[in-house]
Amino acid sequence: MNPETMPALESMTEGGLRLFSLYLDFNASVRARWGTSQIARLAGEHWTATTEMWNLDSLAAGEPIRKLITQEAADADVLIVAMSSIDRRELELVQWLDSVAAFKKSRPVSGLFVGLLGDENSRPGELDWTIKQFLGCARRLDRDFIWRWMDHEAMDSNDWLGESVATLLTRKQSAPEAIFWPGTALGAA
Repeated sequence: MNPETMPALESMTEGGLRLFSLYLDFNASVRARWGTSQIARLAGEHWTATTEMWNLDSLAAGEPIRKLITQEAADADVLIVAMSSIDRRELELVQWLDSVAAFKKSRPVSGLFVGLLGDENSRPGELDWTIKQFLGCARRLDRDFIWRWMDHEAMDSNDWLGESVATLLTRKQSAPEAIFWPGTALGAA
């Protein structure tokens, strides 16, 4: 990211940035951890980043855990999904993303959805299908969507994240922290 684009954002008072990662395998967990650290680094010291990271298998632990994970994902400013293999369609993942969209979110502005997909050893067999599903989910989740093929050089630079993170932080910085009292919402009777 170009350092000249961030000073206006860093002049604000302390702000919170919630990052949530879901990974499908061990190698993807390494990439998810890298992604969250890069986003926090790009945000700078004036944004306090909190991170939460879960394995897709955690969703099968029971309804209370699944509900907790889903609510945390809905509330997060940044949702990262990391998966090494794109050989098959991950229907369970897409269904879960759709369930995240159904949860009431507490974030005041549109978020960011980051896909960290594949690796240097996997075939992109279902990449097109996965991207199309993620794009649809991003719209339903009220998030911008970006993705990156995670080959061996992918973690050498975070430049591809910079513009999207700056856009998100600008939205968060300019969002009014308004309180809506009953009867004051647009269209309330």
